[in-house]
Amino acid sequence: MYCVIQEIERKNESLGNPKELEVDYLSISGNKFYNYGYSSERFIRPIKKAYKISIHKSYREDGKVKKKQYSITTMGYYDIYEYSLEDFASRKIEDLARELGVTEEYIYKLIYKKLDPLYEQIREEYEQTEEYKTSQKHSEIIRKYNETKREFDKKYGYDTYRQCYDIFGNLKNEERLNELKKQYREKQEYQRSYHEYSKSSYSNYNKRSYQVNSKSNYNDTDKKILKKMYKKLAMEFHPDRNNNSDESQRAMQIINNLKDEWEI
Repeated sequence: MYCVIQEIERKNESLGNPKELEVDYLSISGNKFYNYGYSSERFIRPIKKAYKISIHKSYREDGKVKKKQYSITTMGYYDIYEYSLEDFASRKIEDLARELGVTEEYIYKLIYKKLDPLYEQIREEYEQTEEYKTSQKHSEIIRKYNETKREFDKKYGYDTYRQCYDIFGNLKNEERLNELKKQYREKQEYQRSYHEYSKSSYSNYNKRSYQVNSKSNYNDTDKKILKKMYKKLAMEFHPDRNNNSDESQRAMQIINNLKDEWEI
């Protein structure tokens, strides 16, 4: 049993990858989100070759040697570089292996023994083309974009990078960027102040509580009820849910003092 790969000629050229990476945008609730896409103009792939892959089996019948041919698939010149044999012929090879009483791995090995050298030849030729170089350039731009976007969104919030920058890293909305930076500074200042106040309040309360009563008067059943009360109050009055109002900040101070007093 052996593999045969026959070169054939197709009639038409095929279209390749897009020539340009382009900026577009989407408006959602009054905000612009800068996206990217590809131009409609594509590279023309001039090589029309294709490769018909088949398995041949020799056998004896009535004292004579005979051959039987099993067609596997036909792959275009560029298909061999961009896809795998499995993408084209996994079901066909599965059925053939069952029919011939061999493993699928055995058939794949027969084919790849002939296909691998052809792949290397095509790869070397294709990677010298302008299409390949342009495609690689686009991939690198997108990789850097995703990396920068991930770090920016981690700092300023989900999907904020697209509101300010395009795929090429050009600033498109300076006003929105300044707004995000201001919100970030205010959030950091609030968290710092809140942490310092909580630390101070907790320290002062401990001093008072140890002077008055070093042990809570609530049993375990009471504390389960108090925990539910605390969670409900904290959710309702948390400053993040109330535009950081003075009232909400003071309410959270009181709620946290109660939490310490209840020892929950």
